[in-house]
Amino acid sequence: MFRCKDPLDYFITLTSKCWFNHILKEHPIMGQFLSMVKNTIRNPDYIYQSKIDSNCHLHFNRTSHTKYGSFFILVVIEKKEDKLKGYVKTSFPVFNLKKGGLLIWKK
Repeated sequence: MFRCKDPLDYFITLTSKCWFNHILKEHPIMGQFLSMVKNTIRNPDYIYQSKIDSNCHLHFNRTSHTKYGSFFILVVIEKKEDKLKGYVKTSFPVFNLKKGGLLIWKK
């Protein structure tokens, strides 16, 4: 689908398999937010280290939508530190930062 760089200099990839077979299947609302997923990776408001998996970063970006109000787009990224690469595992809307663990970057 795309590849872009995040503020921590990781090259992040979203595969079509992840987008169609996981994200849209499990979180169909995300179909209208593909551009926001890319923006959340490139220009997040916050990046947390996952509480569940230390190899994952959680990118959050606050957005506002006329139909849904104010919320965050969350993009979960599995990182490969030795190569500064990462892959999107999932993405979905959340209304707070509770899923975040250790804050590692803030805009």
